Amino acid sequence: MSDPIFSAAQLTSKTVLECTSAELSEAMNRSFENYFVPLHFDAASFERRFRGENLDASASRLWFCGEALVGVVYIARRGWTSRVAAMGLVLEARGLGLGKVMLQTAIDEAIVRSDRSLMLEVFTVNEPAIRLYERLGFQKQRTLTGFQRKQTTLASADSVDQLTEIDPLVVARLVTQEGDSDLPWMITGETLAAATAPVAAWHLAQNAYALVRPEASRVLLLSLVVPKAVRRQGWATRLLRALEIHYDEQPLVVPPLLPPGTGQAFLQGCGWEATSLQLFEMDRLLPYQVALG
Repeated sequence: MSDPIFSAAQLTSKTVLECTSAELSEAMNRSFENYFVPLHFDAASFERRFRGENLDASASRLWFCGEALVGVVYIARRGWTSRVAAMGLVLEARGLGLGKVMLQTAIDEAIVRSDRSLMLEVFTVNEPAIRLYERLGFQKQRTLTGFQRKQTTLASADSVDQLTEIDPLVVARLVTQEGDSDLPWMITGETLAAATAPVAAWHLAQNAYALVRPEASRVLLLSLVVPKAVRRQGWATRLLRALEIHYDEQPLVVPPLLPPGTGQAFLQGCGWEATSLQLFEMDRLLPYQVALG
C-alpha cells in the first residue's frame, strides 16, 4: 500500500456519531502522539474524560485523507458557548496546513449554530498551535497554572483533622453554588458533576470540601471549596493539610487549570509551588443573528 497523500484538497471527515468509542480513543492517541503531556486512552477512559466536558458527538469530527487518519477536532458545548475539547493531528500530517482547515470548519459550524463564542486551552509552550489559533481569530484571555506540594516535613497524622468521605456530586454542586463564577471549563461544577470512581470527595465538618483523582504516580486535587458563610476561618488550610497527610505517599498536584486570583494566592501561602506547564485560555467571539419573531 502506498503512503497516504495528505493535502487539504483530499480532506474528508465523519462525526463522532459515526464512530465507536474504541475508534475515537485510538484516533485521540494517534493524534496526540509525542504531545507535551503523555496521553493514552482506551474506550472506557475516553468516555470518562469527555462525558463531563459535554462533548457534542454531532459537532466533533475525525478527519481523513482517503482511509488515512489525519486528526481529530472534538467539540464540547454548553448553551451558547462551544469549546475545542481536543484538537490534534497524526505525526505525518503535521505542518501541512491541515489543522487550519479542520479548525475553520469547527468555527464555521459554530457560527451556523448561532453560538456566541468558541474557546479552547493550549499549553503556553505550544507556539505553532498558538500561532494557528491567533490567525483564526482566537485571543488569549488568561493563563492557567498548576501547583504541587513541596516536599517538606508534614505534621504527624494524629495532629491533623480527619477526613470524611462524601459523594462527589455533593462537592460538584457546592462548586456551582459557592465557587467562583468564571472557573475554567474543566473545573466548573458542570464538569465535576460527572466525576465517578476513582475520583474521591472529602470534607471537614461540612465546612470545607475537596475532590481528588488518584492516578498511578500522583493524586490530582481537582477542587477545594469552602462555603461563603465559613470563609476566612482557616477551613481551607486545615483541609489542605489533611489531604497532604492522607496522600503523603504520592505527589499531590493541582492540574494547570487554576486562573489568577485567590486560589493561586492560597496555595502559594500554604507553601505550594507553581508547576512548569501552563495553559492559555483563548476565546473567539462569533458573529450571530438574533432571530426575529
